[in-house]
Amino acid sequence: MARKILKGKDEKMLTKGLKKDIKWTPKKLTIAGIGLLVPYTAIFVYVASFGVPLGLLIVMIAVPVIFFGGFSLLYSLTRNL
Repeated sequence: MARKILKGKDEKMLTKGLKKDIKWTPKKLTIAGIGLLVPYTAIFVYVASFGVPLGLLIVMIAVPVIFFGGFSLLYSLTRNL
């Protein structure tokens, strides 16, 4: 069987990367936040049901609040109006 030479569009499809950059909008950030919050809440409730120390529960609440609060602040300060 003879080998076919790729031309034009076919060649571009093979050389172009498959990843697509995500343009983060407030709506997409909210959906991503909810998508992370639901399983994290389930883990929190599961851990809390075992009667772990109060300090661990406070840390489990504080770390995501600080993390996402910091990124929200960074996003709001650096976005293009």
